[in-house]
Amino acid sequence: MKNRSNLLIRLLISYMAVLFLPIIVIIFYYYPYSTDIVKEKEMDWNAHITEQVMNSMDIFTRYVYNLPSELVRNPQMKLYLAGDDDYVRVLIANEMRKYNATDAFIDNTLFYVKSTGYLFSKTGSAYSVQDFETPGFGYYYPDWPQKEMFEQLNNLTAPTVRAAENVIVPGNNRARMLTFLLPLPLGGPNSPGAVLIMVREHTIIRMMKSVSEAYNGNFFIFDEQGNRLVASNQTDYSDSRDFKDLVSRLGGSESRSGSGIYLINGESFIVSYDVSDMNGWKYVSLVPVTETVQDIRSIQRNTVIILVAILLLEVVVIYVSIRKNYDPIKRLVHFAANIFTPSEPRRMNEIDTIRYALDQLSSANSKLDEKLKSTFPVVRDNLLFELVSGRYPSWEAFESEAAAYGLSFKHPYFAVAVLTFDAGEESFGSVETYCRSIENSLPEGLEGYFCKSIYTQEMVFICCHSRGFQLKAFLDQLQRELTDRTSIRTLIGAGTPQSSPEGIHSSYLQALRAAEHLRFRKQYSVLSFDEIKIEQVSSVSYFAELMQSLELFILKNDVSSIEAVIERIIDNIGSEATPPHMVRTLYLNTISLIFNGLQRFRRDDQSYLQLTGVAFLQRYTIKQMADILRESCGKLCDFIREAQPVSRTASMEEILAFIEKRGMDPDFSLQLIADHFNMSLSNFSHYFKKTFGQNFKEYVDRLRIQKSIQLLRSTDEPLEFISQKVGYSNTSSFIRSFKKIVGTTPGQYRESNK
Repeated sequence: MKNRSNLLIRLLISYMAVLFLPIIVIIFYYYPYSTDIVKEKEMDWNAHITEQVMNSMDIFTRYVYNLPSELVRNPQMKLYLAGDDDYVRVLIANEMRKYNATDAFIDNTLFYVKSTGYLFSKTGSAYSVQDFETPGFGYYYPDWPQKEMFEQLNNLTAPTVRAAENVIVPGNNRARMLTFLLPLPLGGPNSPGAVLIMVREHTIIRMMKSVSEAYNGNFFIFDEQGNRLVASNQTDYSDSRDFKDLVSRLGGSESRSGSGIYLINGESFIVSYDVSDMNGWKYVSLVPVTETVQDIRSIQRNTVIILVAILLLEVVVIYVSIRKNYDPIKRLVHFAANIFTPSEPRRMNEIDTIRYALDQLSSANSKLDEKLKSTFPVVRDNLLFELVSGRYPSWEAFESEAAAYGLSFKHPYFAVAVLTFDAGEESFGSVETYCRSIENSLPEGLEGYFCKSIYTQEMVFICCHSRGFQLKAFLDQLQRELTDRTSIRTLIGAGTPQSSPEGIHSSYLQALRAAEHLRFRKQYSVLSFDEIKIEQVSSVSYFAELMQSLELFILKNDVSSIEAVIERIIDNIGSEATPPHMVRTLYLNTISLIFNGLQRFRRDDQSYLQLTGVAFLQRYTIKQMADILRESCGKLCDFIREAQPVSRTASMEEILAFIEKRGMDPDFSLQLIADHFNMSLSNFSHYFKKTFGQNFKEYVDRLRIQKSIQLLRSTDEPLEFISQKVGYSNTSSFIRSFKKIVGTTPGQYRESNK
């Protein structure tokens, strides 16, 4: 016994020594250095991110500082001739529009010409000095008075940057802007103008975060004097003395970049900084040390717990294995032989016995799964939905399966109702729960069951009732109770009662049509199929002609005709004269033709396949159908235009000259100018947008409104005269366009600029 105990102890010690050796190495070597390694890696990564942000900002700001020189070199600007010459001012506005798409970093560029008293935007708009006095017209700086602003612009001799601040942009919207004030490199103190460039703070912050999506530090940008220009987040420590002292010390003469751990307000931060060689800006990023090492410390703690648990388990396993020293296979065979007795007695070895036991366990598990599935509501719902879909060959076949789920229909009349809910997926759960809860409390003479439909936010009610039972009155009451209890609008379409079980499918189809009628017309909350008024219409042949025309125009790649036919189809879908049951048919046929056309251009495009699923798998309102048709048609027309060669028979100067000559005529139109240059309507429209950066109507409207602004300022003519003078056929169209572009009506603008 003593020898046996000594052997057990020696074996146990040897096994434990093998286990403890790697654990001791991990605990006494790896753990002390893992935290320092993580900190060093994080400092390197933080410094890399800071450098990337600085390089990105240098690239963007280099264009900002070069823009005044580009404007001066532009021969079309004619700065010293722009005093009272309207044509030169219009020419400058048109030239500024060429810079509209040059840099997405810039929100807006305002070119200030002193002799005109105007600021010309890169969007082609012109603002007077007085427009900056009142919010809503020009760009209004609450913390930078208008008088002080233009004194600074008139006397500007060196580039200046204003820190991010609140600005009220035209239309009374607010935005935080970083503002660059740049003198023109021409004339010295007597420069003819200056450039005011605005960059949204949100654009800079988004650019910072785009460098690394996983980075969660805080960025700050300071100018050469140490003034904070931009901060990615508002923090508690950003205005503290510790932080300001730290920023003032960073980037000294000994180093222009670096990274380290510093204490701010009693908390340790990993701080990285870089100083730009281009403009002297200082870029600083901070990450709390606690966040950096949090993951490694959590891993260390969990590792210790796991190692201790493994050691305890291994001690028990080793001790029991050595102590008992039994054969597990024999015990497993003995266990299997006692539980399962073979149906045919025969000799089996240990492996055959275990295999036989596992087969018996798998069979028992399958039978148990079948019993469990019989209790699931989804199985019952499948049975009911297959019943209303007419997939059972006979009533007896349904009853044989339904008996196991407690489904029975004892009354002589059968009917189906479809319930449609205007609710989201979360709210729909409460509706479904309430419907199932009332199955056992239906009124006398009625027996029925609720099940899910194949469409979301829709349920089906299958019922049977006695002779004389008022099913319509019950559905009216059910609709009111659902609305009161769930606050969700409910529409119920009901089929007519049938005298045999085989009529359930017909009643369901009738209920679907009644529900479709309700969803499109919404004249009632509950509608029976026999209450639908069937109007005698002869629109089927007309719809067929529309489909044939659309298919032909798609094959011919006729963009303008495709768009025209789609609008006619949308008008018919929304027309009261179109029967509701034909609306969905017309929509599905149209979207199928559009997708057939799209497939020619984007056969393997994943976005096209997703759009196909969205278009076909939902029940939509008329507005949603119209939006899907317009969006799909727009994609198809864009693909057709891209595939067609663009005719370039007119230069930009020729187009501008023709617009200057005829742009203020009331009969001036896209068709007129396209015919003048012997181009098709769609080709000229596409060429104009690609050349000028905006569509034709937008360009002409802005030109006309600028002319009307001059007339409103310089004359007292009535609005009707001015609208005709600038090419509008009626005053209401002129007022709508003026308010859309300027932000106020012509009368309000004239009143405010008296």
